[in-house]
Amino acid sequence: MEPETQQDDRDHPEIEKRGTPASSGIAIGRAYILDRRRLSIPKTQIDDDDVDEEIARLARALKTSDRQLSRIKEKIQAREESEHYNIIAAHQLILHDEHLVDEAIRRIREDHINAEWALRQTVEHIKGVFDAIEEEYFRERRSDVEFVGERVLRNLLGRDAPVKPPPDAIVVAHDLSPADTAQLFRAAVAGLATDAGGKTSHTAITARAHEIPSVVGLEDLSSVVGNGDLLVVDGAAGVVIINPTPDTVAIYRERARAEAARGAALLENRDLPAVTTDGVHVEIFANVDHADEIASARSHGAVGIGLYRTEYMFMVGTDIPTEEEHYEHARDVLARLDGHPATFRTFDLGADKISRLLPDHHPEQNPALGLRSMRLALSEPIRPLLKEQVRGLLRASAHGPLRIMFPMISGVGELGEARALLDEAAAELASEGIPYDTGIHVGVMVEMPSAAVIADVLAPKVDFFSIGTNDLIQYTLAVDRGNEYVAYAYEPLHPALIRLIAHVTEAAATAGIPVGVCGEAAGDPLIAPVLLGLGVRELSMNAVAIPEVKSHVRAAKMADLTALGERVKTLTTTADIREAVKETLAR
Repeated sequence: MEPETQQDDRDHPEIEKRGTPASSGIAIGRAYILDRRRLSIPKTQIDDDDVDEEIARLARALKTSDRQLSRIKEKIQAREESEHYNIIAAHQLILHDEHLVDEAIRRIREDHINAEWALRQTVEHIKGVFDAIEEEYFRERRSDVEFVGERVLRNLLGRDAPVKPPPDAIVVAHDLSPADTAQLFRAAVAGLATDAGGKTSHTAITARAHEIPSVVGLEDLSSVVGNGDLLVVDGAAGVVIINPTPDTVAIYRERARAEAARGAALLENRDLPAVTTDGVHVEIFANVDHADEIASARSHGAVGIGLYRTEYMFMVGTDIPTEEEHYEHARDVLARLDGHPATFRTFDLGADKISRLLPDHHPEQNPALGLRSMRLALSEPIRPLLKEQVRGLLRASAHGPLRIMFPMISGVGELGEARALLDEAAAELASEGIPYDTGIHVGVMVEMPSAAVIADVLAPKVDFFSIGTNDLIQYTLAVDRGNEYVAYAYEPLHPALIRLIAHVTEAAATAGIPVGVCGEAAGDPLIAPVLLGLGVRELSMNAVAIPEVKSHVRAAKMADLTALGERVKTLTTTADIREAVKETLAR
């Protein structure tokens, strides 16, 4: 039930704060302030005789923290919240990391300071290292270390307390840990609003996955709002209104009702085909990280999995996944899809996706342009791990329609290496008498400008293309997609992108292979029509975006979209392209 405005709310002026849209939707509720920022840390010099006891205290707090995270992880696993599970598992790895634990112990021994003080200094040092990294994704990951350190500190101080907001509250915080966030979703909060965070922060990611209206990056909201203040959160616009007037509340309630009705109506198309009014069929798939997400994908209308991110198997747990585990995992995915196809991307690690299970390599000044993805997978000593994964996927292909996709291919040489490894694995299985789909389709992600430019050379050597717009935009426009300072320049409808995508689709058509898009652009109702107009016929996206995109497809005439595609190829500015798209959609 939405809260009514009270006389107290009218005694204060209405204030509007703007931040970064994190998860669309409208929430109206009372503020629940969650302040995790400030802990009073005792700073004590200790005697030699007390050093071992302080180290033992730290060890007990670490062990308690590990147990707490394990309990949270078990609850998340039971509720099939895979994204939260992966994050909590990563936090457990941080708990055992030598850079945190050994360094804190060293400070206790050498500086003769208490465990709390030693841990705080260690966490601040690690955060400083992260702050110096240019990549925004890594700068945001410094909060992971801070959250872990805070949990241990609270256990040292005996102040660990669960987060228990009332139902339908709007949680306001400086930032939220993944453990807090997991509990908040189960507590049925109405919305989230944080001072910190960006579009790639854990709060934003998990809020979108659970469709909780959220705004992040509000800077000082937690110091302006009081417990119990009435708030409006507009997740799509990135707006939070403090002490809204009755008229403002009425306006947003009506918007919320309209959005809910529209969402319910869109979901009614889940079982309908994505066919344009002039009979052109479009395949709409889902991007997923874990098998537990497949049920949601199907309930939103996905006809299969267009991108299965296998790298998350390397980012949780304590052991590198074996061939048998790859096989069993892929077979489980196919079983859940009940005959619908799945495209498995071989592991795409490096840059912003780090696995502690892989051998260490030297730090890189610019990881996004370094040893990552296929370069990493084809290198020694990682190459045998790729071979095991490919063998497992090939074996699973005997159980249903499975495609294998290689990420971040830069050219013919890299593709040749990957295909040779695949052929080698297939020959081994054949000689061992192990069944697999001998006609399995193999494709590549086109996410480097080099691959897009030579798409006509790559197309005859593969069975399909999948355009990864996230990285293609980043590398083409030289824009870090996680950097808020250049966010304005991250433009999916830039003329250069339009021409690259058009070149890829034309090359695919000449070679007679299908081409899809599996980046964020595929799930944008304004951009998807342009992609279709340029010749794309497969779109893969976050499951919650499927109903709206499908409604646009079913309402459109492909002849009109094709005309739009031809028109935007001639335009020279992003503004002109956006205007052309809006005109077409309006018609």
